[in-house]
Amino acid sequence: MIQLTSSDLMFVLTRLPRDVLKMMRAKPIYLGGGFIRETIASNKPSDIDLFGANKDELKSAALDFALSREARVHNTDNAVTVLSPPRLPVQFITKWCFEKAEDVCASFDFTVCQAVIWFHNNKWHSLASDDFYVDLAARRLVYTFPVREEAAGGSMLRVRKFLQRGYSIQAGSLAGVIARLAMVVRWDEIYDGEKQVAQVIGGLLREVDPLALIDGVEPIDEHEVIEGAL
Repeated sequence: MIQLTSSDLMFVLTRLPRDVLKMMRAKPIYLGGGFIRETIASNKPSDIDLFGANKDELKSAALDFALSREARVHNTDNAVTVLSPPRLPVQFITKWCFEKAEDVCASFDFTVCQAVIWFHNNKWHSLASDDFYVDLAARRLVYTFPVREEAAGGSMLRVRKFLQRGYSIQAGSLAGVIARLAMVVRWDEIYDGEKQVAQVIGGLLREVDPLALIDGVEPIDEHEVIEGAL
């Protein structure tokens, strides 16, 4: 694992909404994944994903945060999402809880997602995959074979999303994603060849198709420079 460069750490922090920064200073919460990647790559993030060590504490933090924004809350099996359009959705991930930043980082399925930021002992800290920068620069998907309980088609749908954004994926990583999906297919119940296999896999993918809760919501740009963020 490596640290983000100091300039990238500062850049991400100054792009976070002020109320998220304030909460992260006060609570043991990790920022991870897409917001960090998209900000460093000078792209527009779609949401802010926050992680922690305790599901109940994350839910409580989400409710407090929603009240402070006068926002509505959307609950799923994976997360509590605070929605206050046109601001970025803030997701408190409750399905997976982590005590350490290293565990948050290791839970992501692609190296370009493996980046974490948190506040501790009056200082901002960061952690990323050894290959985070090189794979981000190459717009390359490298599958990490994460050990976590998740819907089988999740990584495959993320591959589709990344390919639409101009990323590439090599055969070994694509095989890993396919293997994760294939592991849950009940092959002994397949009797009608490829068409039935396609129907079964299509069903698995539909189960985890992204929620439409933020479709059509155009986030405003909250990316003002925040003095003293570090």
